[in-house]
Amino acid sequence: MFTPPLEREEREQRWRQWKILLITIAGFALIAGLLLYWSARRTTSGPGRVAGTALTGFVSVGSPEFEAYRRFVTVEDQEATQAQNLIGQKQVVVYGRLTNRGARTLTGVQVRAIVYDMEDRPVAERTAFPIPRRRPSLGPNESMIIQVNVDNVPPKANLARFEIVIEGLRFQ
Repeated sequence: MFTPPLEREEREQRWRQWKILLITIAGFALIAGLLLYWSARRTTSGPGRVAGTALTGFVSVGSPEFEAYRRFVTVEDQEATQAQNLIGQKQVVVYGRLTNRGARTLTGVQVRAIVYDMEDRPVAERTAFPIPRRRPSLGPNESMIIQVNVDNVPPKANLARFEIVIEGLRFQ
């Protein structure tokens, strides 16, 4: 039968509005999915393993050069804050002052922030490279504030303490 023009126009307009709404929702879902994927790739994949970190030339724990120089590189005044990130996950942000008291210039520093529960078990960790990521080098007798975001904390974990440990050094 015959449909009045006004009714047809209203239906077409509603259909256009629904299409726009569906496309917008699909776009937001795609963006959210990409953000979650990117966030998951940047977090620690387990004790001692980090996804997506392949910086070369570092001396690490156990090597004679690292052990000889490690006493000159410290992370002091460590503090942490706990919050929820934008997608509702528990996140701990650990801060500290990284200081080079030695005679060599550092062109790379690898640190690991570890969060412990009430039973002194590590519940989350994250490896970071404040040098060269935030600053190209750290000369003798220089210091800088570093920040490590530990965003893979279990939601029901009762957090007791945290620490930042130095795991690797690269020299000029």
